[in-house]
Amino acid sequence: MEIIINIITIIIGFIIGIIFGFFLFKEYIYKGLDSNIVVHQTHIDMDGKKYKWVPQICICPINLSMGKLSDPNYIDPNH
Repeated sequence: MEIIINIITIIIGFIIGIIFGFFLFKEYIYKGLDSNIVVHQTHIDMDGKKYKWVPQICICPINLSMGKLSDPNYIDPNH
């Protein structure tokens, strides 16, 4: 009987751990606009001019993506 109680306790512990892990360590994935949708949309500014967005591939330089922007003494040589 003691083994069954230990197994039930372990199963309840796993269930509680999964529930806490789901709520506490939930990661949010931020995504931008879908370029397939944006290409077909026409945007109108306050002056009545119409614009269409053209998606472009942008490659981030390695020195910017490696966390050097958080360094207050870092100066980007390209700017």
